Amino acid sequence: MKKIGVFGSSFNPIHIGHLLVSDQARIRVNLDKVLFIPTANPYHKNVDLLDYDIRYEMTKKTIEDNPFFEMSDIERDLKTASYSFDIIKKLKSQIDAEIYFIIGSDSFINLDTWHRYEEFIKMVNLVVFQRPGYNINLDFIEKYRSLTKKEIIFYDDIQILISSSQIRKDIKNDIFPKYLLRDETIKYIMENNLWH
Repeated sequence: MKKIGVFGSSFNPIHIGHLLVSDQARIRVNLDKVLFIPTANPYHKNVDLLDYDIRYEMTKKTIEDNPFFEMSDIERDLKTASYSFDIIKKLKSQIDAEIYFIIGSDSFINLDTWHRYEEFIKMVNLVVFQRPGYNINLDFIEKYRSLTKKEIIFYDDIQILISSSQIRKDIKNDIFPKYLLRDETIKYIMENNLWH
């Protein structure tokens, strides 16, 4: 059975942190591909959130040269809040694959606040990357491993904390952080006059 990575984010904008953990998850877990899923209506609403179609196209332009990365528009017509449980349930009805859900430790430490989280972790394997300031220990991971037969894989050797809000602030001031964004992303932002 194929192993598919799933990486959901607002991608507002997509930056090198998103790309690095997605590619490392693919390599380390031997994933066949990684699906990038822009969230339509994140329940932690962001005042600077661009329209879905713009974020989708920006992400698509950024990843299109990687044959292992693929876009998913599964949230395009979503009218309600974006809950991972609902999205994964829908995705599993569409593809026959083992799903590996890629998240940071900042999300993982709040997993018990997620919508139907106990059912969610029984549907997916989790690939967790440590983020600076969001430390988790083995006991915390084992608590969730006791609730599921799926894998929970944890990596603490790549720790990146990039502020999307700072990137947006820089762009508003006509500063394009070249080493935080791919050239394709910067080009799309400039051509579409985003955050100006």
